[in-house]
Parts: sequence; structure tokens; C-alpha cells
Amino acid sequence: MQLLGKGFANKNEKVKNIRRADNFAKMAVSASTKACADFEFSNNKNSVSIILATQFGPHVTTFKFLDNLLDYSEIGVSPTIFSHSVHNAAASYIASTLGIIGQTLTITSFIDPLKQGLILAEAWLETDQAKKIILCYVEEESGPFTQAHKHCTFPSYSYDKFRTGAAAILLEKGNNIEIPAKILNPFTYVEEI
Repeated sequence: MQLLGKGFANKNEKVKNIRRADNFAKMAVSASTKACADFEFSNNKNSVSIILATQFGPHVTTFKFLDNLLDYSEIGVSPTIFSHSVHNAAASYIASTLGIIGQTLTITSFIDPLKQGLILAEAWLETDQAKKIILCYVEEESGPFTQAHKHCTFPSYSYDKFRTGAAAILLEKGNNIEIPAKILNPFTYVEEI
């Protein structure tokens, strides 16, 4: 694989035209837009694919939905909050913001989701399933997340290396990136490639 561009975002990024999106989706869109800043996809919208990788998904929005469900029952819950609690919502926002109509997949895994995203990207590029791939890694911290880390050990990245933010890379076929055996800190990995 070959790197064409990369971008980063944090929870304070302002993103236009997606005002109803949660922070998780806004960070994903902002980082992906920055990674693709030098490329025009208008002629090849179906040859660009999106892979969104995350360890915990939009759990802030999911917890908000569950809180509302408990407080107001299913009758009073916001359908917008529910739709954003779905892991694919952020990838959908990336696609609609950039006008991409190629295949999209979200990978959620406690163990090395960015590495899994890189493996999938390499497979899609090598089998000509896509000409370019936006790979976005995004995470968001929350109160329940912090409490959970006080009581258990997750089988993947340490809490010390966890941070709220998004990192996106634009890839195409080539030989410049080798997939490492393990990615201990996804944000540092993207910064260094």
C-alpha cells in the first residue's frame, strides 16, 4: 500500500453541514476530509472505499441513547440519537460529505482494529475492489469508559495510550507501507507513517 494523505481531528473540531452528527462522526469526517484534501474524487466516486476502524465505537452516543431509553421509554427516545449510536453512522457521514459511493465497512474490535483495517485495505487494493481507500481510526472517551477501566483490563491498548480523536489515511496500491505485527498506539502509528 502507498500513503497519499493523512489527517487528524480532535473533539473540538468544527465541521460544517453535519450539525446533527455526534462528536464521533464529526471527528471521523474531519480527519478523513483532511486526509483527502489534495485529491478530487468526483470522476471516480465508486472506486474509492471507506474503512472505519474503532475499538469501542460511538459508545458516548450509545450510552446517551440507553439513558434516554431508561428515562423516557421507547416512545420518547430521539431517533437521531439512536441512528448515531450505530457504528456505521460515522462511515456514512464520511461518504456523504466527500460524495463517495464505493463500498464501506466498519471494523469494531477490542484487539488491534487499525491493523485489521490495514489488512482489509490491502486485500481490497490487491484484488482491485477499490482504487483508493480512506482508512479512518476514531475513538472517544466517556464517563462510563473511564469507570470501566478502573475495574477491568481490556485485552488491547492500555488506557494510558487511549485518547479521544480520529486519524485518517488515504491509501492506494503500492509497496510503501508494511503492516506491523501489532499496533500499540494507533494515533502514533499514523503520525509516523
